[in-house]
Amino acid sequence: MEELVINGIANVGDNVVGSNVLATIARGYVRFNEFENCASGAASIVGSGPSLAWTYQDIVGDVIAVNSAHDFLISKGIIPKYAMYWDAHPVAVKFAQHPHKDVIYLVSSRCDPAMFEALEGYKVVVFHAMAADDLEQILASNKIMEPMIAGGSAGVTRADFLAGFMGYTERHWFGIDGCYQKGESHADKGTDTGTRITLKVYGKEFETSMWMAIQAGDLKALWPDLKWGGVKLYIHGTGMIPYVATFLKGIVTPDMRVSLTEKLWRKLELCRMMLSRFEQQLS
Repeated sequence: MEELVINGIANVGDNVVGSNVLATIARGYVRFNEFENCASGAASIVGSGPSLAWTYQDIVGDVIAVNSAHDFLISKGIIPKYAMYWDAHPVAVKFAQHPHKDVIYLVSSRCDPAMFEALEGYKVVVFHAMAADDLEQILASNKIMEPMIAGGSAGVTRADFLAGFMGYTERHWFGIDGCYQKGESHADKGTDTGTRITLKVYGKEFETSMWMAIQAGDLKALWPDLKWGGVKLYIHGTGMIPYVATFLKGIVTPDMRVSLTEKLWRKLELCRMMLSRFEQQLS
């Protein structure tokens, strides 16, 4: 067994991101750090993974829908309080074709200008998404002093950080699976262009793709800071990410229970992996 190392790359160049940010600045916008928000209770961060097809019934608190989860939830009679878009690629605009008057749209300054055109006349609040580009330099050169929101490679983890900025300390993740389930990548049967691979997590196999697997890595990297900040995190569903979460102390997984037998097996598997590494070092 070998450890998998995945390095992600952006789906657009820094020049495109910079151009989009400048277009947003020129257009003018409502600033994320200034809009009125009264955060209280829990927030549900909702992605469009296949488990959302049944876990949506357990959604609690204020809803932050990410990408196509917006349309899915509305089709089920759930109007999100917020919808979040941050991808700079023009393809993301397809998720904003059916806006709702009661939704507040949290849109990154790096989004394509067509995103703002699609949401014209609706409640739009702009935030700046920190990434490996020239955002800080662009903001500084335009004398803009506003926060840059971190949060990993995925929209759902960015939305979680936005929830933190808004004051939500109890957060529930829905439709954030990190794997295919029954062959599907999305609850709404959305298009998936990823190359499918099989990953084994402590002996449990998941059909996934590179972009999904990176999300699991984001969770492992971000959780220590979230935990330190007093966040209560609940990850719903039965996919790879909820399963990975069972290894991270402090995260509650309502739909993913770990039996005593499983716990003992994990310890044996860990010992086997350590022994295998030791043997490799000796050889």
